[in-house]
Amino acid sequence: MITIGADVHLKTTTFSVMEKYQRIKKKKVNNSSGEILEFVRQFEGPKRYSMETSYNWPVFYELLKDEVGEFNLLHAKKLKSIIESQGKTDGKDADELAYLTEIGYLPRAHIAKIETRANRNLLRLYLRVSSSIAAMKNRIHAIINANVFYYERPGTFKDIFCERGKRYLREVELPKTYRYMVDELMQQIEFMQGVKGRLLKKIEELHVENEDLTILRTAPGMGGKVLSYVVMSEVDNVLRFRNARAAIAYAGLVPKERSSGEKIRRGRLRTECNWFLKWALIEAVTGAIFKDRNLRKIYKEAKVRTNSSSAKVKIARILMRTIYHMLKEKVKYDTNKVMGNSVAPIAGK
Repeated sequence: MITIGADVHLKTTTFSVMEKYQRIKKKKVNNSSGEILEFVRQFEGPKRYSMETSYNWPVFYELLKDEVGEFNLLHAKKLKSIIESQGKTDGKDADELAYLTEIGYLPRAHIAKIETRANRNLLRLYLRVSSSIAAMKNRIHAIINANVFYYERPGTFKDIFCERGKRYLREVELPKTYRYMVDELMQQIEFMQGVKGRLLKKIEELHVENEDLTILRTAPGMGGKVLSYVVMSEVDNVLRFRNARAAIAYAGLVPKERSSGEKIRRGRLRTECNWFLKWALIEAVTGAIFKDRNLRKIYKEAKVRTNSSSAKVKIARILMRTIYHMLKEKVKYDTNKVMGNSVAPIAGK
């Protein structure tokens, strides 16, 4: 069995080839399909190939998936501490990737189908555009707050970005530099809202109906097309998680924990997670507690003990646990079997 470890960059890739734990070849090649295929095809017999996650891994996967018997996509962050502890060079990275593949110590990453990846990236772009619009609106709020007292603003609108509010923003007296900033930001918001609208139209045109999506949409808060599509595309195959807790951790809904002896300290939520899945689940909480009285009861009890943010995270955690069991067991949501705390809500047939 030939093992190929690849340290991939934008323009070049360093390959390290091993057989029976011995390196037989190392070479840096330009990133073109012709040169990469020429290098890989020179080795006869069964081959396995390993590279870490990067922005350009999909083009390598589509090129080599039929050329090698085993394509291993490795988790970059989990791999980092292993490789960098031995010294950081491109050649060393390729050697380590090949060696880890040889001994079977692989922190693998999930490879979704090409259609799923395309839909997921479309949805992620939509969320990024929405986030950019929100950030620019917050910047305008900050400028107005720095220059105009709250009770000196007109009370004829609740949202400063409604039509009356935008008229106020165009007319309010501000220092010259701030006036320029507000005008520029408003133009950018208008442009980005157009982009957002076109992206939403494209999302509405998607046709990804399947059994899992039908099941998912029975869960409270998952009726909307964008939210259900985001959750479905980010989870992709629920069987890749060993249990519900692993799925919850992937969504970043568990706190960081430091334990020493009998002392256990829990901090803020994990930052190494799938931010898009985390956003969708927390966004779904409002609709979920509105539609499901059991979830609403759990939310209110948690809010009294802690605060609204912690209560939302608790419900999001319950939703993720529920979705895991629903998709794994192929059953629809059953509101009468929802349970709080650390117990998984049980879906019904």
